[in-house]
Amino acid sequence: MSMDQIILGNIFTLDRKVEAICVKDGIIKYVGSKRVAHKLIDENTEILDFGDNFIYPGFMEGHAHGLPAGNIMGFSIDLMDGKTLEDYVEITRKYVEEHPGRKFYVGNNWLFDNQKPTASMLDEISRDIPIALTTQDGHSIWLNTAAMEHFGIDEKLLETYSTNEVHVDEEGKLTGYLSEEPAIAINSKIVKSDEELRESLLIWQEYAFSQGITAAFDAHVAYFGYPSIKAYADLSKAGKLKLRSYAVRTVKDTDDVLKLAELASEFNNEYFKITGIKIFIDGVVEAHTAWLLDEYCDQPGYFGVKSFDDYDKLVEFTKLANEHNMNVHCHTVGDGAVKFALDALSEAQIATGNMDQRNAFAHLQIVTPEDIKRMAEYNIIPVVPPLWTPKEESQYKLELAYLGSDRAENCYPIKSFIDEGAKITFHSDYPVSSILSIPQSIYAAVKRKHTFSPCESRNLKESIGVMDALKAITINTAYQFGQEDRLGSLEIGKVANMVVYDTDFLNDDIEKIPDAKLISTIVDGEVVYKNI
Repeated sequence: MSMDQIILGNIFTLDRKVEAICVKDGIIKYVGSKRVAHKLIDENTEILDFGDNFIYPGFMEGHAHGLPAGNIMGFSIDLMDGKTLEDYVEITRKYVEEHPGRKFYVGNNWLFDNQKPTASMLDEISRDIPIALTTQDGHSIWLNTAAMEHFGIDEKLLETYSTNEVHVDEEGKLTGYLSEEPAIAINSKIVKSDEELRESLLIWQEYAFSQGITAAFDAHVAYFGYPSIKAYADLSKAGKLKLRSYAVRTVKDTDDVLKLAELASEFNNEYFKITGIKIFIDGVVEAHTAWLLDEYCDQPGYFGVKSFDDYDKLVEFTKLANEHNMNVHCHTVGDGAVKFALDALSEAQIATGNMDQRNAFAHLQIVTPEDIKRMAEYNIIPVVPPLWTPKEESQYKLELAYLGSDRAENCYPIKSFIDEGAKITFHSDYPVSSILSIPQSIYAAVKRKHTFSPCESRNLKESIGVMDALKAITINTAYQFGQEDRLGSLEIGKVANMVVYDTDFLNDDIEKIPDAKLISTIVDGEVVYKNI
């Protein structure tokens, strides 16, 4: 039996270095020397010789939002270049003028300013056509009056939500600025055509491959409602989805969990799998909505927003997910959110006896030492963001004001999880992070800073080594996905997913890593991206 491909180069399988890999039908059939590999091929075998470059197992993203990312790239107003509310208004105005005739305008990637956004600012662009601008972290949205009317946003929301979620002016009138659940719910109501959703996914896939990502986690697969799931299913059925995609959906009640299990049974396949449910336990520090154990420094007696605090329901959801072979993925930023979620999930896991449910907590900005230890004990996967660890000027100012210097300095533990025996994975939360970069993530995990914007290192005692970083984006992420027997390392019988760089991550100087150049991305033995 001849091989489809032979791949040559400086290959790091994760356990050892070899010269060659042979592939048949997308599966690795041999790992070892060139001498033996050449005996397994014939004139029909494709030779992929990468010379002195370095080959690694395909890298994987532990928590991102690929569909919105692709939609932003192809169909949305990108506010990334702005710095003030006035900038965002001007960028939006220019986009509307250049794209006349639309019935709805959406934008993304604005950051917090010292001012508070108001509908009237966007009404200067259009009072009649809805405009909705989402923050870079996805936790807040800014609407003009037409969008507020379109979504039925009125004072009745204040019967359910606080003014930290539904913001008001000095007279108590709604400003058009929403955070957390009411903001997130609006995005799922913005109607996208099936064609636009599919195209957005293909844009995301192409971008992911260009960044060395061969598999990714969609942290809220129904971001634009259930049609988002159909878009994944349609592309995978048509053979166009090659980025292995693992997904969760935010749920609120038992019916949501059962519906998701039903969809998983219907749609799961090799390239798209619904793996579990997601729970937003709290918000984010910069929006003043992370759930803390100790009060906010600037607002005595305030501990943040408890986006989900029904303990019994979380226990029930975890047990129900287990019954349907699914896991629970929790958004946990503050230490209050981590403790609450950990209490509930540990009770459920004890009840089911399943300590291998692959439950995970993402973000983990503030975690007590006791809960770091407990997460490892209960085998709950820490999905951590190396790119968020530095002291970035605008963000760190808010953290100092809200958290105080001690909490702000000690954010984002990583090494402590490893020391307790946990399997950490990395995430960018892209497009919440402004970039998706494996080299920068590795560098940030080691140096607790990055090189693409001015910043200082933070909490260096949580620095880890390059090998631990590589495991976090390969075999550990495969474990998170329940795919460690098929992905995450280069072994016989595993899927032939690889990435090729010009850099030896393990032996080159750490300062070279941020500039590492991706040469190729290989999926199922075939080159899906080539840096020409």
